[in-house]
Order: sequence, then structure tokens, then C-alpha cells
Amino acid sequence: MSTAISNREIREALAQAVGAVPGINVYRYPPDNVTVPCVMISGLSMKPITFDGNRETTIDVIVLVSRRTVDQMAGLDQLLDADDPSSVITAIEEANAPGVDFFVESFGSYRELVVAEVGYYAADVVVRVMT
Repeated sequence: MSTAISNREIREALAQAVGAVPGINVYRYPPDNVTVPCVMISGLSMKPITFDGNRETTIDVIVLVSRRTVDQMAGLDQLLDADDPSSVITAIEEANAPGVDFFVESFGSYRELVVAEVGYYAADVVVRVMT
């Protein structure tokens, strides 16, 4: 049994949605190097078919900002503010991709993440996708 929407199309729809956030760099796959602030679309986990006939996909998204000063955490807070119209959370929840419905399940887990031997402030966003 196949689905009409491919994993690549889901990833692209999510990238387009978060790309609407002003000043954000979007990486569709985890890169070797990053330019912050950015969003990395990471792993996908699929349930082939649900009771209502849809496929459910969970996507791990990582949001990163500079770690030069602790003030950068305020930028990470803003990117994850569900009440901010220019946040990653709002962009995902308001996405309008044909045949793809996005739902933010959770966000947070603030931490340091090292990419190419450089430390960044990072947080996770877990997105559920119904196709």
C-alpha cells in the first residue's frame, strides 16, 4: 500500500513552512555546518497507516542559535514562542500544504548542540504530520 505524499514531499512542505520565519536558515537534512539562526529537519518516524486510513509521520526538528552570549537564548525563546506570529511554532501550525497537516506535539529540551566543533544553543520541536 503506498501513500500519495512521499517523505521528501513532507520534508519539503515543512521546510517551506519554517522558511516563512524572517531571518531563519532552513536545512532539510542535518548538514555538516550551519549558519544560525536555523532550523534542521532531522529524523522521520512513520506509522504506515492509522485507523482512519492516513499515514502518520513524526518529525524531529532542531532549532539552533548562536552561543556567543547568553542573550542569544532570548532569540531561541522567541523562535519557540507559540504566541509570536513570527515563530517557528506558529509557522508550522499555520502551514497550508496540500495533503499534509502539521501539528506541533512538543517543543523545548533546551541544550547545547555541537555542529562541526562549534557549540550552539538548541531546542527540539516534535512535529506530527498526517497525510
